[in-house]
Amino acid sequence: MMNIFTAYIFLSLTALILVSTLLLHRHRTRLSGMNGMMITMYLGMNTGLTLGILLGAVYRGDLFSSTLLSILIGGVSGCILGASCNTVTSIEGLMSGIMGGMMGAMLGEMLLPEKSLIFINIFLSLSISALFLFKIFLDSSSMIKSMKDFIKPAIFFIVLALYLLSGNLLGDQWIEDLQPAPHHQHEMNHP
Repeated sequence: MMNIFTAYIFLSLTALILVSTLLLHRHRTRLSGMNGMMITMYLGMNTGLTLGILLGAVYRGDLFSSTLLSILIGGVSGCILGASCNTVTSIEGLMSGIMGGMMGAMLGEMLLPEKSLIFINIFLSLSISALFLFKIFLDSSSMIKSMKDFIKPAIFFIVLALYLLSGNLLGDQWIEDLQPAPHHQHEMNHP
């Protein structure tokens, strides 16, 4: 059951993983081992959680399928991100993605679609906010030297907020699609 909201979440997380992998690969010499590992674990866990909740709600009643898919996607995401740094970081990313996918699928299975939507939006926001970690970990000074240092992150934050709000508007149709169809009782007329 793929609708536009599900595609929005998948494409958002795919773009996030690709951008983060490129940033990790580009700045791996400037990031300490622990910083790279933390970003990898953070993104692997949040990717697994977000997709786990989404798939748990979509495949309601089939916990095995939603758990398997979210573990697979979360684990692969974490492993790919970690491979940009080193082997240990790749293993950490793999395990955090597996754990996030498992927990997310269970949570998505238990919650009503309306509540799942709230958690999906929260974890998608947290996932995309990981891009701010690159700026924090790569910036050696904490002082604002010019107005550019303030305006650039503010513009990025506003664009991010608008993107997430527009995605949230797609959630209403997703909830309607997940609602069970009402059962019509057919009356049989027998002579």
